[in-house]
Amino acid sequence: MATNNTSSSNGNHPMTYLFSQPDHGHLVPYLAALHASCITQDQMVGPFLPPLTNEKLLTWWKERIAEANRGVRIIVLLLNPSSSADLKNGGKPAGTDLRGLGMVKLSESETGSFRGHIDAVLVDRRYRRQGGARALVAALEYEAVKRGRTLLLTNTETGSVAEEAFRKFGYIEIGKVPHFSRTLTPGVKKGGTFFYKEFQVVAP
Repeated sequence: MATNNTSSSNGNHPMTYLFSQPDHGHLVPYLAALHASCITQDQMVGPFLPPLTNEKLLTWWKERIAEANRGVRIIVLLLNPSSSADLKNGGKPAGTDLRGLGMVKLSESETGSFRGHIDAVLVDRRYRRQGGARALVAALEYEAVKRGRTLLLTNTETGSVAEEAFRKFGYIEIGKVPHFSRTLTPGVKKGGTFFYKEFQVVAP
């Protein structure tokens, strides 16, 4: 199902879709491949350091999908708009339709039941600078607020494109932590910048 905050379906703009196991479960290897490319090609700080293996990546992604199925994680996919009308593969999008993804982990604590943490916004490098990241974040925000989450947190690499992007998306900087994450270069660490954004839930 497409989210209510989507990119335009006109032209070549990808659209955002809320992940569902029946419709998108077959895309897990492609999600893992996109994740791996962002780590190895873009030097993105992620949960892993090379060498990356299919076993490591697929196990991690299956855990994320299990969280989505339990309702404690939101996963939004950025797909080629033509996939919505494509009847191939039983009407499901092909792996080559994947353009990006975004995720929010929902707090499971009773005192934090209004919080979520954006822990991934990934766009295939071939389709960047086309509004994909903004569309993913807007869709994540929509889905989070719909679930009563009025405070979203996130963190990025200090000095990164993502850091500047979240500022543009209206996120407020909390502060920076130097030497926050290990990088692909042995002995080198990168700083992290932390953000938040609050939302109002409008009563029906």
